[in-house]
Amino acid sequence: MKQAFGLFFTLTLIVSGCSKKKEIPVEKAAIYFNPVSADSSGIDFINQLYHLDDLNIIEYLYYYNGGGVAIGDINNDGLEDLYFTANQTSDKLYLNLGNLKFKDITKEAGILTDSTWSTGVTMEDINNDGLLDIYVCKVGNYKTLKAHNLLYINKGNNTFVESSSEYGLDFSGFSTQASFFDYDNDGDMDVYLMNHAVHTPRGYGNISRRQLKDSLSGDRLYENKWDEGLVKFSDVTQASGIYSSVLGYGLALATSDVNNDGFMDVYVGNDFHENDYLYLNQGNKTFKESSADYLNHTSRFTMGVEIADINNDKTLDIFTLDMMPFDHEIFLKSGGEDSDKVSQIKKNFGFQTQYSRNTLQLNHNNRSFSDVALMTNTYATDWSWSVLINDYDNDGLNDVYITNGIYKRPNDLNYINYLSNIDFSKYDRTKQDEIERKLIETMPTINISNIIFRNKGNLEFEKLTNQAGLEPSYSNGAAYSDLDNDGDVDLVVNNINQKALLLENKSHSNKRHNYISFTLKGDEKFKNPNGAKAYLYADGHEYFKELTVTRGFQSSSSHKLHFGLGNSEKVDSLKIVWLDGSTQTENGLEVNKHQSIVKKPKGTISISPVAVNNSLLERFPFFHTENNYQDYDRETLIPEKLSTEGPASIQADFNGDELEDIFIGGAKYQSPSLYFKQSNGTYKKDEKSDFIKDIIYEDVDVATFDYENDGDLDLYVMSGGNDAVENDQKLEDRIYLNNGKGHFKRLISNLIKTNGGSVSSQDFDGDGFDDFFIGNRSIPGGYGLSPYSFILKNNKKGEYNIVLKKRLGMITDSKWVDINNDKLLDLVVVGDWMPITILINNGDATFTDHTLNYGLENTYGMWNVVKILDIDGNGQKDIIAGNAGLNLKWKASKERPVKLFLDDFDKNGQLDPIIFYDFFGNYVPFASKDKLAEQLPSLKKKFLNYSKFSKINGIEDLTGMKEENVLEVKKITELRSMIYLNVGINTKEIPLPQEAQTSSVEDIYVEQKNNKTTIYYVGNFLDYTNELGQSSSNSGGFLTINKNLKWESIKKLPLPENLNARKIIKIDEKRFLVIANNDQSFSIESIKE
Repeated sequence: MKQAFGLFFTLTLIVSGCSKKKEIPVEKAAIYFNPVSADSSGIDFINQLYHLDDLNIIEYLYYYNGGGVAIGDINNDGLEDLYFTANQTSDKLYLNLGNLKFKDITKEAGILTDSTWSTGVTMEDINNDGLLDIYVCKVGNYKTLKAHNLLYINKGNNTFVESSSEYGLDFSGFSTQASFFDYDNDGDMDVYLMNHAVHTPRGYGNISRRQLKDSLSGDRLYENKWDEGLVKFSDVTQASGIYSSVLGYGLALATSDVNNDGFMDVYVGNDFHENDYLYLNQGNKTFKESSADYLNHTSRFTMGVEIADINNDKTLDIFTLDMMPFDHEIFLKSGGEDSDKVSQIKKNFGFQTQYSRNTLQLNHNNRSFSDVALMTNTYATDWSWSVLINDYDNDGLNDVYITNGIYKRPNDLNYINYLSNIDFSKYDRTKQDEIERKLIETMPTINISNIIFRNKGNLEFEKLTNQAGLEPSYSNGAAYSDLDNDGDVDLVVNNINQKALLLENKSHSNKRHNYISFTLKGDEKFKNPNGAKAYLYADGHEYFKELTVTRGFQSSSSHKLHFGLGNSEKVDSLKIVWLDGSTQTENGLEVNKHQSIVKKPKGTISISPVAVNNSLLERFPFFHTENNYQDYDRETLIPEKLSTEGPASIQADFNGDELEDIFIGGAKYQSPSLYFKQSNGTYKKDEKSDFIKDIIYEDVDVATFDYENDGDLDLYVMSGGNDAVENDQKLEDRIYLNNGKGHFKRLISNLIKTNGGSVSSQDFDGDGFDDFFIGNRSIPGGYGLSPYSFILKNNKKGEYNIVLKKRLGMITDSKWVDINNDKLLDLVVVGDWMPITILINNGDATFTDHTLNYGLENTYGMWNVVKILDIDGNGQKDIIAGNAGLNLKWKASKERPVKLFLDDFDKNGQLDPIIFYDFFGNYVPFASKDKLAEQLPSLKKKFLNYSKFSKINGIEDLTGMKEENVLEVKKITELRSMIYLNVGINTKEIPLPQEAQTSSVEDIYVEQKNNKTTIYYVGNFLDYTNELGQSSSNSGGFLTINKNLKWESIKKLPLPENLNARKIIKIDEKRFLVIANNDQSFSIESIKE
């Protein structure tokens, strides 16, 4: 037996609970669903599960995955009908009689009632006769389960004939779902069959096993030979490049033209450690698995997937579901993310980055995707199965419906601990069965509300739950359709041990919004319209939908296209792009009506090519190689690495030829480099400077200055890193003297030795000699402690006097600027866990903190960069500051800040940095119970189980120490990248647009011309702890704001999405050098505004 128990030791799934909200009355709800009773609808289907000794959650890890729903018009009467799959009882087929009345025609239709284990179901016209057929997936050849997949061919009189063997689709194995689509554009429906492994994921395995075919759990691709006159499907899995191995735990499936090249692609969502697969159709009957090229990360336990346009930009986005809870108690007593060590091991094995949460992958013009689920607060929805995207309130914006719940929860950490103490080898089979029954009874049972995210536009969503139609349930497969043809989209849901849900959409009854819907019909060769794209134009708005039906989880939805129109009362035109590449335009369409569009025999052929990023002109001849140091081994509780700050870089004319050269600092064990710009725009490396001697240093920042006042530029290179101790020689800053020709020698001196953050040089006292601000980032090994930072005054004798020594914060950037227009250079400083800080020059080599005077006292952030300039033309200096962004698990505000508590809580002589953050309304510790107990072993006794730990709601609950007694408390109140306008006695806030908040902003370059300010930025930070996750959703962009403070242009830079960028430098009129970190080369990018 007990192989299955490995599941409980390797699962670190995320679970959720229900949050209590008031029921919204129909007259006030923007989206409202009314549950239709079984007595009224005639739908009495229940997917009833019975626990058996030889088949249960312990013997079959997908025992509670439930059944699916298929919707389609089987008799062409204009009403779409329903098919439900069951696991231990009979599937059922219901005929739609109109007015949400249904008739069970299962037996008379010829549907088998043998109660074998059904999973996914889809309706599609497989044999091109104009009638929808039904394909049902089964689990067979596993323990007591004996079955093969079924194909019901529609005979046209509400009866079906099971024909899977005749068509070559009688696969017997561990099937989850099938999707029919035309993969070779020959006019018939081929099929991707997704299967799942059943072995427990004890180890990660070797990815080379992906090439080995497994007869039971490996996926399949079957080509329809109908166009060759054959009633048969042929297995083309291996020839097409599809993986068919035992590594796949396929639970989510969608087929769609993801990159808009005219060929249908495939997305497979895998459970556990195996990557999700994004198969891009190459147009020659082969696919290329491209998930690593297009997706920075995926869900870890992907269970449902939907592909649709979520933000009305006419590209297809990808929404995947996982199991992260939103109830804080369930969250704290459930498994979380992989540890940083385990995550690295998986990467070493060849697996991609995964997180235990939902992802909402935005499509960037078919070049790449970026996940914005954290920013949109759609990342945590519980143990979620099906995701369906459609416009449920007809306002013109696509909303999201998600089903939730699992009947028994095997990932509760108390349960897992209990289970781990049982030695099954001591008992015979009878006793083992008895223990299994008790274990199943012990598993927590919590039903959870299904969820709707109402789209408010601009990537903002309103979460709806626990209202009518969203009551707690154990819901799995779901599908949508306008079942009563009243102009809004209804929902059908398959539940475990509860009657199926029929949810009537009452949104249209308010008559607030208009709609239009279509049935597409093909021509003689391309009879099936699957894969057609529809572009609708109305009142200046553009809408886009693609006709596919397999979506969500184990289900297939309506064969109609539905568009909400909001207040638009007319449609300008509809453009259809058929799968053969032909297009046709329809005009004069009536709103608030369903219409049929028939493919015209002739049309314009217009196949869109794949958008390719051709912006890379050349690679800059430097590759930054970060040393392999794991900060988290030394400091268990820190949220970010501090050992990957570089590379330092600066642009200046070092050799006096009036061309801007570039100095680039190295990582530890990599020497700095200087590149001289040539007249033809290329760069040549300096071979004469003695940088090679200094490879033991990590270069984190650099400033130019004139040490000798001899008219050339010298270098101050700041050292850093987190793998030493304060005052270690390896942390010493360095000065390099220029010989006037751009060749440098190090000046031996006794400089500051700590983990540096920012160095900036200016003559702040006007005596003709350059002075310094030395802003330090951290005390190595003491995360959260603010090191001393210094202002150094040049005494004109080659020495520097300290005029300010202060613990300002964890400094990341600084700028000298006359911010108050008194002709004295002041200092603006930013960093982690600190506000944007203003130090005003008093004119006597002293400085006063005026942060409060400028209204910046609540700007505590994770700031990376600051720029100072006059944006609104009022003669005052304004501030642009790059922050961590909104696409984080942490949420911060003045009222609900992220908090960092620093104290020696267990009195062992070591400071403990403990972070709390607001998790859906409750303060929870950022670190898990196990990680906290590793740092503070006394917590093991205080919290003997996870249930007690889950009640924590603050630092006092955790440590017993009141917040006001903690040695030091730091906070974050602002995570947005911002503009702060200087309006005299205060500042005015302008957040950068949402598009710039999807990732951290690491550096900024600003240009001003024609009364406009253009902000170029680069971003991402890939070195947060795995619990927080990489910030990797926006490598860069540029924004234009006019003097009226209106954003005129918001665009992305044509950069790969996985950059770990640190610097952007303009090297000529149309080119930028983007400096990337961590084993990444530098690139020169062409910019088209």
